[in-house]
Amino acid sequence: MLRFNNINAFKGISNQLVRKYSQAAKEATFVRDRTANPLNPSTWSHLNAAQVLDMYFQACSMKYLHPSLPVQKHLEYQDDVELEQLQRIAPEIGFDTNYLTTLYENGVLSEALTEIINESLTDSRDLTHVYSPAALEQFEKIRSDRHYFRIKAHELPLLVEKRVPYEHRTDEEYPLKFTFSNALNDKTSQMNASCKVEVAVKNLKLNEDIKHVVRLLAGEHYNIKTDTITISSGLFNTGVQNASYLKDKVQTLVQAAKDNLNEFKDIPLDAKQPEEIKTKTTIKDELSSLNKNFPKEWANPADHVEKRIDPRPLMKTYYEQMKHLERLQHTFSSE
Repeated sequence: MLRFNNINAFKGISNQLVRKYSQAAKEATFVRDRTANPLNPSTWSHLNAAQVLDMYFQACSMKYLHPSLPVQKHLEYQDDVELEQLQRIAPEIGFDTNYLTTLYENGVLSEALTEIINESLTDSRDLTHVYSPAALEQFEKIRSDRHYFRIKAHELPLLVEKRVPYEHRTDEEYPLKFTFSNALNDKTSQMNASCKVEVAVKNLKLNEDIKHVVRLLAGEHYNIKTDTITISSGLFNTGVQNASYLKDKVQTLVQAAKDNLNEFKDIPLDAKQPEEIKTKTTIKDELSSLNKNFPKEWANPADHVEKRIDPRPLMKTYYEQMKHLERLQHTFSSE
């Protein structure tokens, strides 16, 4: 894909005419012609340059979203009538007719028009040469604050009008409970796509034999203390896709329990739970509690160890006595 970062590199484009057209289009009031059809270029003959470009960009969007065309095939889509209308306005927008035809045939005309016209409207100076990094950071903060102020002023009143009273859903009516993660500080985090479902087996509208088989087939996902099945998924990029995937997994589990009812209904449920992993702090606390509460009658006399005397207090007393003797000797010698 070509990149149009420098419009001076193309001989088929007049920078002066492009800037003149862009400034005129920016100052003029644009009116979209509703009689013209973006997918029928023969209706563009009475339109001016700005309206023709508007029709062309609409046509590119429609071709991209057209169900009969695969993705990226719209770049190869060409129409002679559409090309004639673009060639008609080429001198007005600062493009050479032959060069515009080449871009159109290569499928990059829409990108060239967008980047070159937008670049002609922007200041050629780098913003870092005009403002300091601290000022640019402050501008970004003000822009973000104004964005939320606009939401508060224009969107929140509309949401208040659509509010409905909360209705509590009982576990008997909705045995599946979906939990979604949301990292507010990072919208691109993979954690935002993860989803977890908890199934209350006792609330499933099934007979007891099928519920028993469901518990068996769930395996390690089943918690015997809470009588729930917990399954999580992060295979897809959105939480809705993962929720749909988990719903299908639960339906598959229930269907497998129904199909294998006779084979598994007599198998007892294992009531043992995997031993919880204990942290170092927990183990240390347990050992300390065991040493304090250990029965004295269980102690083995052979394991008894006499408590060692700490020499530090004795040494401290010895040094204090030596200093006292030195002071006495100094006192008597001076007399």
